[in-house]
Amino acid sequence: FFFFPWRSDKQPAMSDKKQPNATMMAACASGNLAQVQSLLDQSANPQLTASLQDESTGQSPLMAAAEKGHVGICNVLLEQGAPWNAVDRKGQCAGNYATDAEHWDIVNLLVDHGTKAELILGASMRSMPPIPIPSQNDNEDAKDEQDNNETKKGPVEWESSTKADYLERNVRYNADGTLLLDDDDDAVMMEWERPLMDAHASIITSGGAKGKRVMNVGFGLGIIDSALQKYEPSLHIIVEAHPGVHARMLADGWDKKPGVRVEFGKWQEVLPKLIAEGVELDGIFYDTYGEHYTDMEEFHEQIVKILAKPGGIYSFFNGLAPDNIFFHGVACNCVKIQLEQLGLDTEFAQCQIQVKEKDWEGVRRKYWHGRETYYLPIATWSKKEGNKVPVDESKSKEAADAKNDEKVRERNDEGDDGDDTGGDIGPDCKKLKA
Repeated sequence: FFFFPWRSDKQPAMSDKKQPNATMMAACASGNLAQVQSLLDQSANPQLTASLQDESTGQSPLMAAAEKGHVGICNVLLEQGAPWNAVDRKGQCAGNYATDAEHWDIVNLLVDHGTKAELILGASMRSMPPIPIPSQNDNEDAKDEQDNNETKKGPVEWESSTKADYLERNVRYNADGTLLLDDDDDAVMMEWERPLMDAHASIITSGGAKGKRVMNVGFGLGIIDSALQKYEPSLHIIVEAHPGVHARMLADGWDKKPGVRVEFGKWQEVLPKLIAEGVELDGIFYDTYGEHYTDMEEFHEQIVKILAKPGGIYSFFNGLAPDNIFFHGVACNCVKIQLEQLGLDTEFAQCQIQVKEKDWEGVRRKYWHGRETYYLPIATWSKKEGNKVPVDESKSKEAADAKNDEKVRERNDEGDDGDDTGGDIGPDCKKLKA
C-alpha cells in the first residue's frame, strides 16, 4: 500500500536526549491528558515529542495511550503529528495495541486517521511525474548497495513489493507448475492460493453461473483462469504482460481454449482497446504483480467503463498490506472509499485459509503472514442513488472526510443481503459487510 511503516530503526541512532520523555510516556499510559498537553506546549518541537520511540522497544507515546485506552490523548498526539503507522520493534503499531486491548473507539479513531492520511498521500502521489523505470545498470548498482548494507536491513517483508521493472526480469516455474518466482526468488504466485482463486471465480460469475463474460488481469499460474473455465464463460479475456508467462500460456494452449481471448500486453494498453471495442464484462478480476497501489486505482477508473450494469461484479486478490492486520484494514477501507466514488459498493467475504510454513520453501519473502482469515472483496454497482459517475480527483480529500466514519472493522456476519452475486462462494467463505 502507500505507506511504509514508520520504524524507529530507520531513524538515526538515538542519544538519551532523543529518547521519548519518560514523563510523557508515563502520562500517556496513565491517562493524564493535562500533563501530556503541558509537555507538548513546553516542547520546542511538539511533533518530535509526540513521535519519538524508545530505542530498545520502539514504543511511542501513541502506542502507550492506545494500549491503555486513552482516546483523548491519542487525539492530541495525532493532532500534533504523531505518525499513526509507527511500529515498535515487533512490528506492532498503535492500532495493534488498541485492537489487542479491545479499545474499539481508539481503533476507529486510528482507522479514520490512517484512511484520510493515505487518501491524501495517494492524491499527492498521483499528481507527481512518473518515476523512470531503472535500467539494468541501475538495478545492479542498487543490488550491490543492498548487499553492502545487508546487516543494516530489517526483515525482507519491510521492503517495498513494487517492482517497476518486473516485465524486464526473468521468471521461472517449478517442475510441477505450482510456484512462479521472479529473479529475486520472490513468489509471483503460489499453489496455496487455489482455494481463494476458486472463491474469486465463483464470485465474479455470480455463484458459478455459466455463459458469463469475464476478464482476469494477471495469469501467473493460471489458477483462477482454470477455475473460470469450469463455468464455460462465453467470453474469457486473459491479460498478461510478462513475456515469459505469456509464452508459458501459449505453450499450454490457453489461446485455443473455448471462449478464451489472450491479450498480451499491459492492462494500461489493453483496456483502452477493449473500451473502444465496446466490450462489456460480467466479471472482472485483478491480480497483477509488482505494481503500485496507484496503478490499481487507475485500473478501477478504467473498469467502470466496461463492467456490465447493473449486475457486473469486480474482485481482486486482497494482498494489501499483508504483514499487519491493522494496516490491512486501513488499506481495505481506502479501496472501499475509492470504489464507492466510482459507483461501486464493496463488501468482503471472510474466507478461512491455512498456509503452512513448508509452502514457503524456496521463496525469499512471504506475502501472507500467518493469518487464517482472508477478506475477499466483492464490488457491485451501487443501488443507492442510481449508478454514480466517477468523482473528480481533486475531490478525493473531501470524499475522504465525508466517509471517514465508515469503519473497516464494522462487519456484519448475517450472510447474504439480497444482492445478485449469486450462491455459495466456497466451502470456507462467508459474506460479511465492510
